[in-house]
Amino acid sequence: MPLMLTRSSLPTSLARRFALASAGLAVGALLLTALASWWLLTQQHEEAMSELATRERQFHSQTIGLNLSALASRMTEVAASTILDTGQLNSAGKKTYLQTFVARIRVVNGIPVQVLFTNFQGVEIANNNASFSPEQRTWLSQKLPLGKPASAIFTNHNIPELVAFAPLIYPGTKTPAGGLLYKIALSDLHTDEHMTLLWGSPLTNEAKQSSPVNAPAVFGALDFRIQGISPMESNRPLSPLYGPIALLMIGLFLAVVVGGAQMASVLTRDLRKLQRFASDLVRDGLSQERAKPTNTEEVASLSRSINQMLDRLYEQRQAITGEGEKLGELAEALKRADKRKDEFVAMLAHELRNPLAPIMTGAEMLKHMAGIDPVIQRTSLIISNQAKHMARIIDDLLDISRITRGQVTLKLDTIDFANVTAVAIEQIRPLIESSRHHLTVSVPDGPLPVRGDHHRLVQVTSNLLNNAAKYTPEGGYLNLRVAIENNELRMTVGDNGSGIDPDLMPDIFDLFTQGERSSGRRQGGLGLGLALVKSLIQMHGGRVMADSPGVGKGSCFNVYLPIARIENLATPAPAALSIATSRALKLHVVDDNVDAAQTLGMLLQMEGYPVSVSFDGLSTLEKFKSGGDSPDIFILDIGLPDMDGTELAQKLRAYPSLQQTIMIALTGYGQASDKARSLAAGFDYHLVKPVDYDHLKALLAEIEDDLNVAA
Repeated sequence: MPLMLTRSSLPTSLARRFALASAGLAVGALLLTALASWWLLTQQHEEAMSELATRERQFHSQTIGLNLSALASRMTEVAASTILDTGQLNSAGKKTYLQTFVARIRVVNGIPVQVLFTNFQGVEIANNNASFSPEQRTWLSQKLPLGKPASAIFTNHNIPELVAFAPLIYPGTKTPAGGLLYKIALSDLHTDEHMTLLWGSPLTNEAKQSSPVNAPAVFGALDFRIQGISPMESNRPLSPLYGPIALLMIGLFLAVVVGGAQMASVLTRDLRKLQRFASDLVRDGLSQERAKPTNTEEVASLSRSINQMLDRLYEQRQAITGEGEKLGELAEALKRADKRKDEFVAMLAHELRNPLAPIMTGAEMLKHMAGIDPVIQRTSLIISNQAKHMARIIDDLLDISRITRGQVTLKLDTIDFANVTAVAIEQIRPLIESSRHHLTVSVPDGPLPVRGDHHRLVQVTSNLLNNAAKYTPEGGYLNLRVAIENNELRMTVGDNGSGIDPDLMPDIFDLFTQGERSSGRRQGGLGLGLALVKSLIQMHGGRVMADSPGVGKGSCFNVYLPIARIENLATPAPAALSIATSRALKLHVVDDNVDAAQTLGMLLQMEGYPVSVSFDGLSTLEKFKSGGDSPDIFILDIGLPDMDGTELAQKLRAYPSLQQTIMIALTGYGQASDKARSLAAGFDYHLVKPVDYDHLKALLAEIEDDLNVAA
């Protein structure tokens, strides 16, 4: 019976209280151990009986498999016997020796078998007093044309029979000339009353209770298996001790539950008070309320420690709250600064591109006007190259900003990397020639398929070549090698320039990381190129590594990209046939930068285009309001002073005479979102300042061809 414990009868020490409780529980543990041992022995006995039943099933399964194999083997020998081919026909059409031959086939492995021979039309030739039902004969007529062994289960007078068919193979012809139909009663195949022979698809819960029969191929589709029923397993009486043990276990269980619950209630009264205090603290939050003292030594000591901890936590929370407010303000300030930085970078690119546009356009005009004057030609080339270099720096700055914000998406196609290297070399050639570098290129013959963005991989290659050229003195040696290794494409860009300091190597691909400037350094930079290379290559699923023997010993960069399937490589589109120009396009340029508008207009006029120019949106609307001499193409700046370029494009589209006019956006804003907005506003094309004049000419020629075809 449970112990009636009171608070006054217990010692004040919690350790002594738990000692008394442990002693009481130990008594129950001993009895539970004895019961567990008894249960374990019972389980082992049951497992042994189950293993015995399994082995018995497997033995019967093997026996039946051997009988079926003997039956199939014997019938196959009979079907292929030479007597079938050599027997003579009597007056009734039956072979003279066949009936005697068949009559001797009665038993196989002690199992009675019924046999019937037919010709290829199913007409009976001989049998051993076999009796086949109409249903079985119909089944035979269906299998004869197939000429393959087959089997099935039929129920004849509530007796399951195994019926099988074997084609008659005459040795002389090697082709089926009839059929051998034979059957046995399944009760003759299996006679053990403790085992059941099953066939057909097994049930879901049958796997552990049955053993499959390893039957020959002719019977394999029937899925024979043996299921055992052991009398000892199904009818085993309970041990005489189970009843008393069960009653004792239940009584002890109830005593332990009731006594333990009462004892735990007394022992843990003070702890529960402390627990309720802690729960209230968690629910209501940290406050100046503290745990009350108790007369239990350990709990009282714990309460004092908790109160001291709470005092310190309260002080720390006050300090952390103040620091958190400061951190929140700093985080908001950082967000605002980051946003202003992105806005500044975009605006900086726009403001830098605006003056670059007339500079590059002026350089193009100088090339057209230079004639054979080498000084003017050289001057225009210098201006053009340096402006393009500045445009690349701006693009790198914007790309880094977009990549760090996850706003760069790749246009993935299966491309030939040989074309990538060719375009990159052509882009960097002016810098190489101006520095009198010697560039060695090694690219394997044949296509080099990779899955990537052609423009971005060109950017990676040109950045590496540009980096090698910048850090290599005049007259130095550069090399670019491409190879296929271990199902990867490896591109190596090396030089004999200033090399990389070992201390700088771990950070070489970080933003704004640069080697020490030296006299051999041809150009400056912002330390963006290698960071862009690493980010873009990782986005392609590749990797890039740098290596250098040391300062003054050159450097080497290896780029690895997965090889794509060559059959996915796009076939180059055939060159479009040029269409003779039937008329010159009329162009109108709108830009609030007067220099940019005028120089672009003059350059286009030098190409033979009739060009008009305006510098704001209102004058442009007024000029074409009457629907006079409408241009074929508008080239519009987006950032106009009086109205946005997209608004101007929409208003121009509203004029009936300009509804089919081509609209080209030419702006310093070149992010993906800027292009999407301009196309959504009705622009047909989006070009970024400073415009690549060759690209602009190609675009105008394409538009002109399309208009001529449409006409």
